[in-house]
Amino acid sequence: MINFVLWLFLGWPAILLTFVLATFGLLRRDFRFLVAGAFLAFPFSLALSGFPSVSFPAFCNSFLPLFLFGSGFFMSRDREMLAWVTAIPFFLAVLLVWFAAQAGG
Repeated sequence: MINFVLWLFLGWPAILLTFVLATFGLLRRDFRFLVAGAFLAFPFSLALSGFPSVSFPAFCNSFLPLFLFGSGFFMSRDREMLAWVTAIPFFLAVLLVWFAAQAGG
């Protein structure tokens, strides 16, 4: 049971759900989806802090959800372009993990 819960919050379901929430929040211009995605991103971003390809200072520990929080902040202030630009590092980190998992698999 504990393995399922860990897989649910630290594995690909959490990453993909966060990706979908962030994309939906940006497309619908609703900061609440971005903030929900940021809260969901905390567990797997802490797990990724030990990942060698993502462990340089720009992506360590809780910086990854902070990009989504910043994007939600800018979206709540009607700064749509800044919200998109702030969310780009999160999407790039998810793509980096995806490609690393595909290469190792």
